Amino acid sequence: MTAEQEFKGKTVQKAVEVAAKALGIPDDDLKYDILSHGSTGIFGLAGIKKARIKVRSTEKADKSAETQREDVDTKTHDASNLDLLETPGLEESQQMAEAILRRMVDAISPESTISIDTKDRQLRFHIEGGQSSILIGKRGQTLEAMQLIVDKAVRRLNGHAIRLQVDVEGYLAKKKAGLVRTAQQLAQKVKTKGSPATAGYLNAQDRRTVHLALKSDPNVRTQSVGEGPFRKLMIYPKRKPRNKP
Repeated sequence: MTAEQEFKGKTVQKAVEVAAKALGIPDDDLKYDILSHGSTGIFGLAGIKKARIKVRSTEKADKSAETQREDVDTKTHDASNLDLLETPGLEESQQMAEAILRRMVDAISPESTISIDTKDRQLRFHIEGGQSSILIGKRGQTLEAMQLIVDKAVRRLNGHAIRLQVDVEGYLAKKKAGLVRTAQQLAQKVKTKGSPATAGYLNAQDRRTVHLALKSDPNVRTQSVGEGPFRKLMIYPKRKPRNKP
């Protein structure tokens, strides 16, 4: 006999479906106790709680579990090839993220459309049309704020299992290209004058973009200095080692 197992879902029925799939047996063969019916939270957004069930062992479940263990022992699984759709809680996370994002976008630009793709194990929301410049905001601050709110909500529901990105009219790719160009120009200035330069106050993702853009340049080095919102990125010339006499 295997130990009792707990499963979660958006509803009790969803939890039953998750359990049945995990154990490889029909829903009707499950013997379970309902631990919680869950909660839809406020407006279906904040305070969401999943339904929870505790499955008692059955003969079919035990045989199925044993078969699955044998399969795992005889096959090599490459995690990088797993489909994001197999990630636990993806459906609930996507629904909640889309609902929150839709409300924010509707408050600013109701005529905008939102599309979603799940490539590379990441939820990507693409916003098109409408008041795109307002949705992006000055230096992307409005877009960044929307991303932060949606990301925080998804992490509360599903931890760090799902990566998420919100973009407006391809702004993120254009911003990245601009950062790379600026970094290269500043690096050339640093090499010419021999004195450090600053790329300004950047968020963590933008600092990483500049770090990677200049990583292969043997004549400069990058370093983040400061704390919190006042953290900026500096570009320094690399000093050539002195030859020993």
